[in-house]
Amino acid sequence: MISRRISAALAGAVLLVACEPQRAAEQTTPPVARNTAVAAAAPTPVVALPDTVDASRPQSSYQPGRDTTFYIGRQRYRLLLRAETDSTKPLVAVTEGIVGPYYAEDTATFQVTHRVRGYEGGQTITLFDAAGRQVFRRRLGKADFYKAVGRDIVTVSAPERPRFIGYHAPSQALVFTVPVGIPDSDVSRICALTLGLDGRVRQLTAGRWTGGEGPDCEVKLLADGTVLNCEELRRPDGTSVRLKKPNATLIAALPLTDTTLFTLYRYGYYREVLGADSLKDYEWVADKHLRNSPNAFVLNTKGQIRQQFCYAGYYEVLDYEVPRRYVWQTHSYYLLDEARGVHVLDKHNPARVTEVRFQQMQRFRKPQRPTEVRFVMGTETARFAFYADPAQPTRLRYERIEAPGN
Repeated sequence: MISRRISAALAGAVLLVACEPQRAAEQTTPPVARNTAVAAAAPTPVVALPDTVDASRPQSSYQPGRDTTFYIGRQRYRLLLRAETDSTKPLVAVTEGIVGPYYAEDTATFQVTHRVRGYEGGQTITLFDAAGRQVFRRRLGKADFYKAVGRDIVTVSAPERPRFIGYHAPSQALVFTVPVGIPDSDVSRICALTLGLDGRVRQLTAGRWTGGEGPDCEVKLLADGTVLNCEELRRPDGTSVRLKKPNATLIAALPLTDTTLFTLYRYGYYREVLGADSLKDYEWVADKHLRNSPNAFVLNTKGQIRQQFCYAGYYEVLDYEVPRRYVWQTHSYYLLDEARGVHVLDKHNPARVTEVRFQQMQRFRKPQRPTEVRFVMGTETARFAFYADPAQPTRLRYERIEAPGN
């Protein structure tokens, strides 16, 4: 599975879809929508409570480090985060193909045995209260990650310190990410770890892959205690909403608000082929039946769809990226499609999605109007400045500006 991901990443192909927005009735999971029109009444606009979610700034507010301070109410707590390797305890595993001979147990026999070697190690998370008293100490070994990542990758990995994501008071849950990958490579998996205030592991789940076709997504703790691990939504009551689906690649999973999520897909599958060097390889096969079907969805944390539409503006460097910007003055998200224009998503009503094509916009001419808000979005090949009217978020002027590096 991992070798298919990396081989496919080398192809770098991007599926372009073209269709008009259409509304859909609420469903429990994002479907692979066939090319049929689904009509439903427009949802009643609901004004959401103010939140601080901004999908254009995905990084956690807690910076990685050995010590992390946070508050539960007015009570201050401190996390001590450690990772270590024990070189006195070697480990051996059989690789599925992604770990190469550099980590072979014996390079002379690797092509036959596929055995790789590493060393025991793990992470230690210790929580202290304001008085310096230990609340709990939890250690995770490499074996704890075998199921989530794969024994071969975990075996050769160099343990890294966990990163604190946040705390959910009602469920008394602490959420962390733990990266596990192949040293000196781009290949890793970001695992999502949830601990209780007693230090017990509540969840340890596989998150997104990096290093080739990974989705535009980061592990997030949402306001209601739901954990987005970039493959599913794990709710505090133990239920989950799976985001991945058959014959489709998850391109992005981005929280728009405290209660809504944007997901994006590329429809198709990888077919096994024989490469020029007579080695097994994979090629992408697009699903032609779905090329005009919605591939972008706005859903809530229960997986119910609020809106669906087509969006082809994503691109791939190593992993996928969706060029986007949240403009607080217009309370709107803007998703760039350099070939067509932008999609505008209203943060107060994420079910309201408007496509504004470049032909509908005015070319920018100086001066900038006093009420206009300027913001910039770009891809690897194009860069645009937009000027939005806060009173009319979909009324835009634009100019193409020099791309980085030109």
